[in-house]
Amino acid sequence: MKGTLYCVGVGPGDPELLTLKALKIIRTCPVLAVPQSRTGVVTAQGILMKALDGCGITIDDKTVIAMDFPMTRDDQVLKGAHEKAACRLMDELDEGRDVCLITLGCPTVYATSIYVHRLIRQAGYATEIVPGVPSFCAVAAELQQPLCEKDEALIVIPGNHKHRRDLLALDGSKVIMKPSGKLGPIQDELRDLQLLDKTAMIERCGLPGETVYEKAADAKDTGYFAVLLVK
Repeated sequence: MKGTLYCVGVGPGDPELLTLKALKIIRTCPVLAVPQSRTGVVTAQGILMKALDGCGITIDDKTVIAMDFPMTRDDQVLKGAHEKAACRLMDELDEGRDVCLITLGCPTVYATSIYVHRLIRQAGYATEIVPGVPSFCAVAAELQQPLCEKDEALIVIPGNHKHRRDLLALDGSKVIMKPSGKLGPIQDELRDLQLLDKTAMIERCGLPGETVYEKAADAKDTGYFAVLLVK
């Protein structure tokens, strides 16, 4: 009998935001698959280890597989990395071992792990997604602001979306995710739309080095793990 792949969100950074269901799956799966960048930084595993330490759980008896998910926009490079990861995990599943593939935030929100999950599901294996707390929910909570109220719409925008300005001009609250690089163009668009003074930003929410900007106008260049909330 083949194993099951569990694609598990570990939340945005604070290990206390890991769900009970995620902990249950992680505890019972004999194989733990961890995404890592080419630099070897394993942010999701760091969150997980802190959470497990607080619960008295170890991974000493598990097979831990580090998967290379390169930080690039080259579709062919990404496709090759996803296929390689899927094949490696299917080897474990073919041996009847359940696999827990962890990912930052939630697997359903701009997560690289979903591409591996999709390939394995399409190959006919049993799969399950365990949702995690999305980064923008954690950011709103940290800022003590609602994301949306009453009939207000919520628009989630990738930082490099080609129609970002048009989306920002729509009615409702907006979330800008992963605006890695220079913030200047985003700040200029928000200023032109008279939204900059209504925008806050948190970088590395729940992670070491977290920085809170009550006014996004005060922020300079930012990294990958940043979220802007436009009210």
